[in-house]
Amino acid sequence: MNHKLKWKQPTGKATRHSISDQQKIMMILLKAFLGSIAVMLLLFMAGALAFAKLPLPGNLVRPAACVISGAGTAVSGLLLARGFGRQRLLCGLGGGVFYSLCIAGASALKGNFALEQRGIALICMLLLAGMLGGALTAVRPAGRRVR
Repeated sequence: MNHKLKWKQPTGKATRHSISDQQKIMMILLKAFLGSIAVMLLLFMAGALAFAKLPLPGNLVRPAACVISGAGTAVSGLLLARGFGRQRLLCGLGGGVFYSLCIAGASALKGNFALEQRGIALICMLLLAGMLGGALTAVRPAGRRVR
């Protein structure tokens, strides 16, 4: 279904370009990707500052990075589900799958992609975080009725 806006071009004025369905999908994907990257960058900067200024043990760095990655993935799932507006849980799962594949690909390129307990736990956490983001868009306040 292609909804294109057609405007008559008055002389001397700019026209409004029509946006195809593929362009809308690409914009939703781009917003979700950039939004999650922005959240992850801000949280990683805050985490680095916290570890530099506070007397936190060094063995908490890896779990903190995993939680930050999960938060970014949840934001990605939320933005995807809000952008598409339907099948929200699957949109969130798609965001989780994307970031899980990114982590798996990066570790495979590094050469240490062994199916160990920590790697599997991180991938599962990213999948669930993406689904959480998608599910959060379906939550409605108690006072609102769905029609």
